Amino acid sequence: MYVFKGISGYITILALMILEGIGFPIPSEVIMPLVGYFSKLGYLDIVVGVLIGTIGSLMGSIVDYYLALKLGPKFVRKFGRYVMFDEEKERLLNIWFQKYGVVAVFGFRFIPEFRALISFPAGLAGMNLAKFLIFTFLGHLIWDSSLAYAGFVLYQQVDYVITLAEKFSEVILIVFIIVVATYILYRLKFTSRS
Repeated sequence: MYVFKGISGYITILALMILEGIGFPIPSEVIMPLVGYFSKLGYLDIVVGVLIGTIGSLMGSIVDYYLALKLGPKFVRKFGRYVMFDEEKERLLNIWFQKYGVVAVFGFRFIPEFRALISFPAGLAGMNLAKFLIFTFLGHLIWDSSLAYAGFVLYQQVDYVITLAEKFSEVILIVFIIVVATYILYRLKFTSRS
């Protein structure tokens, strides 16, 4: 758990948030409160941690935007399956994007599960890059700051959860492996049927 310490901590935050921004099941709702928690303990600077987390999310969002922009709907449908971007989510996000554009790109940054995926319709529609970057960055910054602040303020509760996690680390590891294996098998089965 002390990977969130010093320079290696910032690198870890950046890498995890890039993956989160792309849409992999790595929740910012866990990562960013840990940034607040470890800054409260003095291992990280909260402002630097939030900025690095936000830049990571932005980088991941840019990957999705460019994949959609350059490779089109066919590729997005094929690639999207790996980040749970199915046809129903595509339909809903396209409706919202066509109706609200910039507001959708900003607003969906606050909705778990959809926050990373809104980059696909933005890229498919060829949204202006400057607008995409500004509203994506602002959405991520507000979201990441709020979560980090919660971890900072509620550090005692986070500490309790971490203590429990350390106590039951072997059980948690086994459950984690089972969940990841189940997810991979499900994705393989789902993509082979399509």
